[in-house]
Amino acid sequence: MSAVTDLISSGVPGLDAVLGGGLRGGHLYFIEGAPGTGKTTLGLQFALAGVRSGEVCLFVALAETIPEIEQLAGSHGWDLDGLAVRDLAESGQMARASLLFDLSEVALEERVQALLEEIESLKPQRLVLDALGALRVMSDHPGEFRRHVALFRSKAIELGCTLIATDHPQDADERHPRSLAWGIVCLEQRVNDYGPVQRRLWVPKMRAQSFPGGYHDFRIAKGGLVVFPRIQAGTGAREPTQAPVSTQIGELDALLGGGLQRGTSTALIGPAGCGKSTLACTLALAATARGERAVYYLFDELVETFRSRAASQALDLDGPLGAGLLVLRRIDLGQLSAGELAHELAREVEQHGAKLIVIDSLNGLLQAMPDERFLGRQMHEVLSFLSATGTLSIVTMAQASSTMGPAEPSLDLSYLADAVIAQRHFEAYGHLRYAISVLKKRYGDHERTIREYQIGTGGIRLGEPLADFRGVLSGTPEYVGEARPLLRRDLHDA
Repeated sequence: MSAVTDLISSGVPGLDAVLGGGLRGGHLYFIEGAPGTGKTTLGLQFALAGVRSGEVCLFVALAETIPEIEQLAGSHGWDLDGLAVRDLAESGQMARASLLFDLSEVALEERVQALLEEIESLKPQRLVLDALGALRVMSDHPGEFRRHVALFRSKAIELGCTLIATDHPQDADERHPRSLAWGIVCLEQRVNDYGPVQRRLWVPKMRAQSFPGGYHDFRIAKGGLVVFPRIQAGTGAREPTQAPVSTQIGELDALLGGGLQRGTSTALIGPAGCGKSTLACTLALAATARGERAVYYLFDELVETFRSRAASQALDLDGPLGAGLLVLRRIDLGQLSAGELAHELAREVEQHGAKLIVIDSLNGLLQAMPDERFLGRQMHEVLSFLSATGTLSIVTMAQASSTMGPAEPSLDLSYLADAVIAQRHFEAYGHLRYAISVLKKRYGDHERTIREYQIGTGGIRLGEPLADFRGVLSGTPEYVGEARPLLRRDLHDA
């Protein structure tokens, strides 16, 4: 067979994507993991995928009864008709074991022979052994367990059968025959101090196939395992360089040196209450005004609250929402893993043609990550993917209040974002005011000034550069201009 035609589905589309198309037929694979990680479920998905393709498939339960397997299948809505299921956990032949021999040794030999006879009789194209631990516990001599697994592997190769064996090996188990396997998939689950169990898988070994390393999130839902392949940085076809797109705020376009560039990421940073979400919403509406699809992900705010605030600022969300150009998505990372979120972002771009993605905010995502050290790396991969597809990405990130001194980002935004827009509070003459500036723009020149802005009807409005102040970013600026009104009257009265 060719390298393409001899790949068969694992029964889990996401896992097939991780493996570069599926499993190579006619080989032995180990599915490893602790109890509860989904090994039996994955084994059933693999066998049932073969049944749907018209193949002869055999599922051997070594540690569970047939009623237990049927109950598991029923919980996922699966019909086991067409799948040969055998329960060898309590073989009647064991009761006839001679007392002159070690019971475990005789029982193991009988179980292995029963399995081999069943395989020879049915000649399955797919075979699942669940779980090898039941055979291991009866193996008293080093090498005996490996020898029996080698017998199963030889029989499978002889019949052209693809064999999956589930197991929970111990780290110190030197008898485990991993070297016999063509490939190994490890399933893991992590129980945090608070929140739901987080599941992920990785592939330590897969011969003759190229696959992405690292962890891939998955969940067990009704219908089986759902795997979310890790987004690869730099994948996708990069669009040619285009002219900047307008933010529909003339002064902000000037501040940005013409607007925002497609295929780039922009971070909006600043303390709570300074209008980051309002600015992000304004940028999303600018995209819908161009007839483009914008998807806004909310982590810290309910959709109803977001819409009420937008209505109070006379920002029209109903029109774009009704036309399908704007999508508001409330993310609960207690139910949705970071890997699943990345998968959804990719689907919005590739399948639904989204041109602008807003993540509001990175702080909410940070709180849900199992290890915050990896948030920067994961977000870099996601933003690089969006960039490669020509998508404009907007992320918000709250920082400590500027009235407590200059705020430092908790993530390396220079690593993540192509442009950084800073929004700040500052106090002047007994009033709380707002300032905006562009700290960074990787893809072109930009204005180095600091402008005041106001949030009111119609969203955000910018004024002239604050040329008569110094120390605005400290939160307590000093006015060094002439004795005249602080703000331009047209902005102040707007």
